[in-house]
Amino acid sequence: MTPDKFMKTRSSLVQLFICSMMLLILSGCALFKKTPPPPPTAPSRSPARQQADAKAQKQYYDLGVQQYSRENYGEAKEAFEQALALGPKTTLGVKAQENLKKIERILKTLEEIETK
Repeated sequence: MTPDKFMKTRSSLVQLFICSMMLLILSGCALFKKTPPPPPTAPSRSPARQQADAKAQKQYYDLGVQQYSRENYGEAKEAFEQALALGPKTTLGVKAQENLKKIERILKTLEEIETK
């Protein structure tokens, strides 16, 4: 290899090395660029947690129905409130809300009867 050819090859290798280093540095800077934290979100419930809540909600709802049929309106009200708290937008939550309205009307009527 002639000295001229060696110098050209060496110069090309140095340029390649410098370009590679610059790329590494630039890509590293992009990695360390500070990004704003994501906005806070509501804690998501895991499927297991949702299933446990749904099961508990059903149990409270069923207890409310049992107490309602026995005319234990105070206990039924508490059970329906618990069912509602576990998922107001679920099917059972909506039904519990409707039953709570019925119980309120019944309790109001019973109170009116007692005061007469």
